[in-house]
This record gives sequence, C-alpha cells and structure tokens, in this order.
Amino acid sequence: MKRILLLILIFESVYLGVHAQKGLAIGAAFDEFAVKKNVTEVVMGAGRLKEYNLSLFHSLEIKNPSAADKQRVETLIRSDVELAMPYEESTSHKLYELPRRKGMHYYIFYRCTSGSLILIYIEGKATLKQIESHFLKKKN
Repeated sequence: MKRILLLILIFESVYLGVHAQKGLAIGAAFDEFAVKKNVTEVVMGAGRLKEYNLSLFHSLEIKNPSAADKQRVETLIRSDVELAMPYEESTSHKLYELPRRKGMHYYIFYRCTSGSLILIYIEGKATLKQIESHFLKKKN
C-alpha cells in the first residue's frame, strides 16, 4: 500500500512539473536544471497548498550557479515577463505578476546571489498580499 501511495505521489509531482508552466519560457529552466546534481527542485500541488489558496508551487535552487546558468535563466525570465507587471525589482531579486487568466494569479520570483540562484513559479487564487502575509515574516 505504501508503495502504491509513493508511486501516486511521484507521478503527481512529475505531472505537475511538466504541466505547471505550460506556455512559459521558464518551463525550459525547470526541465533543464532539475536533473543537475547541484539543484534542488520542489513541487507542491493544490492538496498541500489548499489552505493558502494556491494550486502550484514550483521552485529550483541552483547551488553555485555558473555564469552560463545565470544567463540562461535570466533570458528565459525576460521572455516571460514582457507582459508581466513588475511588482518588485532590486539588484538582488525580482518578483513579477503575470497576467491573470480565469481568476488565477501567476507569479515568478527570481533571486541570484554568489552562492545560489532561486527560481520560483506560483499559481493560484491568492493575491500577492495574501501570499506575503502567509510566508513573509515582518522584522521589528
């Protein structure tokens, strides 16, 4: 029984990963980098995110990315965000809200430091303010 449940979870993760960024250039980043040794990929579907009003969270963290890795991811992001509304851009990170479709919100978060590159794709009905209130702690 445990094996069947594990197989179902694996197939669900693969399915979500394949169909998550359908039509977006960053989908190629998830496909290309997820198989590398210095990369951690996290995929969570609606079941785990229901209380946050989200349907998908897909992230990549590349440890010690090469200049070519950085350039590739940034090129893909630029392609996707041409129609996006920049929500927040700084030298250390970028956050974009893509155009809404069918009542769903779509976000791309990107941060690159000397030690890691993080790319996150989020979709769901939650607004950015709701996401921030759930996940970002304010420092006093």
